[in-house]
Amino acid sequence: MYQQFDSPTGVRFLALIKEGKSFRESVRVTGVGKETGYRWLRDEYLRFRSKGLDHVAAQIELGFTSRNAGKWNELFLRGFGRHHFQVDAAVEEAFWSSYSTGMSVLAAATSAGVKHTTGYRWVYRRFIILRSQLPLAEVVNLLQLSPRTSLRWESQRKEELEVEKARLLKAERDAIRTARIVAERVAAPMSPAQKRRALRETRYWELVGSGASNAAACRMLGVSRNIGTRLRNQRAQQPRARLKPPSGRYLCLRERLQMADLLRMGCSLRQIGRELGRHASTIKRELDRHRDPRGRYLPHTADHDARSQRRRPRERKLQANPRLHALVQTKLTSHWSPEQICGWLALEFAAEPALRLCPETIYQALLFGDHGGLSTAGKPRLRTGRKIRKHRWRTGSGHGSVVKTMTMIHERPPEVETKIEAGHWEGDLIVGVGSASAMVTLRERKTHYGIIVNLPNGHTAAQTNQAIVTAFSALPAHLKQTLTWDQGLEMARHQELSAATGLRIYFAERSSPWQRGANENFNGLARQYFPKGTDLSVHSEDHVKQVCAELNSRPRKSLGYRTPAAIFQFSTDG
Repeated sequence: MYQQFDSPTGVRFLALIKEGKSFRESVRVTGVGKETGYRWLRDEYLRFRSKGLDHVAAQIELGFTSRNAGKWNELFLRGFGRHHFQVDAAVEEAFWSSYSTGMSVLAAATSAGVKHTTGYRWVYRRFIILRSQLPLAEVVNLLQLSPRTSLRWESQRKEELEVEKARLLKAERDAIRTARIVAERVAAPMSPAQKRRALRETRYWELVGSGASNAAACRMLGVSRNIGTRLRNQRAQQPRARLKPPSGRYLCLRERLQMADLLRMGCSLRQIGRELGRHASTIKRELDRHRDPRGRYLPHTADHDARSQRRRPRERKLQANPRLHALVQTKLTSHWSPEQICGWLALEFAAEPALRLCPETIYQALLFGDHGGLSTAGKPRLRTGRKIRKHRWRTGSGHGSVVKTMTMIHERPPEVETKIEAGHWEGDLIVGVGSASAMVTLRERKTHYGIIVNLPNGHTAAQTNQAIVTAFSALPAHLKQTLTWDQGLEMARHQELSAATGLRIYFAERSSPWQRGANENFNGLARQYFPKGTDLSVHSEDHVKQVCAELNSRPRKSLGYRTPAAIFQFSTDG
């Protein structure tokens, strides 16, 4: 038996036609043939005509205009409920006139000029119609049926109902099971050009991730460097959308299409929720928010509206609050990091929520678009000087160890890790252009207090030892306990340094800068004043001391936004 137009698949097909989909696309999505589609359109048209709509109004309600509409109209006027093999309606009326007088089915059929089987078929059809409205006893009296015939027809009616129920249930299950496939078919696919661009972008980031430069990746892909630069800028401006897959928190277009399809088939909210893997309340909220004034749920419109509502087109906080803008601009000019600025604002203006910020707000103001009203004239206001966000890739591992008799970091006392007591230091060198000049950087782990000593004439082991001895000479003994360094050549005479200062010296593993994280962070702070690729010998001793004082007077998040200078002074006095 072929599917009727009121089956789940037929309802799905007619809904797609009414939503404006073409006939060809609708039959493709629902997976039916053209003949079936035209038959469903005809049956739906005839249903509208039987409800009282005229020829034009029925086509408008159907949402489809066809050259066959004229034939459909003629079929309606001729009586669409009768098959072309059936006898005329006047003959059937003559049969019922005779049967109502008390004649038997055989006699009434003979008087009407038809076979007795045709008469029984007419009576059985009316039995089915009346039985859906009245009890069996009343139908038997109205149609003058014998007990044997009534029981046989009642049993046959129940069997037909069970078969029809099973057919509809199977059709509904099949339609629900294929709802996801239908939604994916309805969703607009990518054009060949869009697929090529997406594949090119994926391949570009694979090459860059493997260590290729922008120029090399573009050359291997056969595109200009401008395309690679544009891809980098797009990723910098839309980091979350491009670097992370969708979280699944919000409904997507495919889910909305599937939801609309299941609604057309009469599924409950709980059924829809089970099919989508969502809670029924999520489905209800979606329908409450995005139904149109006529009560219809249009998935494409709902998806567009949801995206527009999530955009949150609000004015930037830095532009809306001149006082906050001035405070942030002043601290950026003083080389404070965004996190330090935000922590200081929360501490200094605890009673004024309008003067609080998230560090990401400042980063986005500096890295994206129009800087959010912040001035970047003169020099960059971020320590790295970077204008866009980008990944970092590791380089080679370097040379082997040249320092002898090292005591490794895993032998360091446990109290160094806990940062309970002061006096445990980390150190390193920052080197100038051509490795001709350098600076010793030292940072205390608990207080984050830093010391910088310039080495303008070289950084041999003897010169490094002398700089460290000088830096520690004014400190009390309880603040000179351990020193952790990397395996650089400048520590070749570490035994002499340990004897001169009383420090126990430990060495980090090779190519493991995170084991000296405090000092690496301090080096980054110092590089804001002493950039890479510059001559460090040009800086005077007074200037280096001034930089140290400025760095030690910045608030630190890990210190509760207090300054290292204050904490270190307290430790010194103690």
